[in-house]
Amino acid sequence: MIWIEMSKDEVHGGGEWGFTKCLWSPAYKIVGDTRRIWAYWDSLMRVKEGDIILHLRGDSNSKFIGHSIAETDGFITTLRPPDPGPNWSYADTFYRVNLKKFEPFDQTIELSTLFTQKENQLMYYFNVNKAKSSDEKKLLFYVIQNGNLRRQNGAYLSEVDSELYNILFSNSSINTTVRERLVIDQSNTYESKKTLPIRIGQSNFSKNVRDNFNHICCFPNCEVADSSFLIGAHIARWSDNSESRGDTSNGLCLCLFHDKAFEIGLFTLDDNLSVSIDIERLSYYHSPINQIIESNGQAIKDSKIPINIKYLRHHWARIGYRP
Repeated sequence: MIWIEMSKDEVHGGGEWGFTKCLWSPAYKIVGDTRRIWAYWDSLMRVKEGDIILHLRGDSNSKFIGHSIAETDGFITTLRPPDPGPNWSYADTFYRVNLKKFEPFDQTIELSTLFTQKENQLMYYFNVNKAKSSDEKKLLFYVIQNGNLRRQNGAYLSEVDSELYNILFSNSSINTTVRERLVIDQSNTYESKKTLPIRIGQSNFSKNVRDNFNHICCFPNCEVADSSFLIGAHIARWSDNSESRGDTSNGLCLCLFHDKAFEIGLFTLDDNLSVSIDIERLSYYHSPINQIIESNGQAIKDSKIPINIKYLRHHWARIGYRP
């Protein structure tokens, strides 16, 4: 996947939160007294390790200046940037993606030039995207205003499919550079995975968790029991809590669908081990994903070894939602 980061802030958080070192945003907006999800920020949670990030820098004179590789999947953290700036200092949780291998382009490309040279193609792409159903539409970094192409205000992280990528960069050196980097990075990732030590105990943990729930998805009313579609999922993640990695009480047996919904924070569990849906975040998803709302307040299936509530608190902090 390819993404466009559109950044005007020169400081960009400072330190290890600085420009080209990571992507970050608050995990929510404040509108009046209410927390609201902003789709262009929520996009950070869809970034996967190995994705390419194109950096669009500046305000009225925006330029594509280089690209980086996502070093991690998107995640939520309670850690704060050293200098979040006055507009974002309100937040107590942040989305973040660590980056690596920043490489500047030999020649920057001005966005205004692209808007002029590719105007008809970009307008056509925009209108086709606009006509799609809400669950098929892509978040774009530009809009059409008064018949002209303009940057989309607030479009911090937007997605780029192959069609849009080719419209923007098919005749530029960026095209060759990014494609070469993609091939090299995928090769290096494959080689490194062969040499990295296996996470000792990971397979045993997964088996123990599935045994603990009698090899069936623990989500209410889910009957998936095929081992090919079940995961022994950590509640407090492997990377966040090394001491709990092998603790069966830190695991849920979930099918692939409910594991993903738990991972990205569409739901968590309360102190009584009942499902608690983040209704605001779920509102950005459509059928059949949003049908998990029907299980809100229902208890998960029983386990032999009880779930340790302390691990759920790690999950609440990570996803920025508390039941």
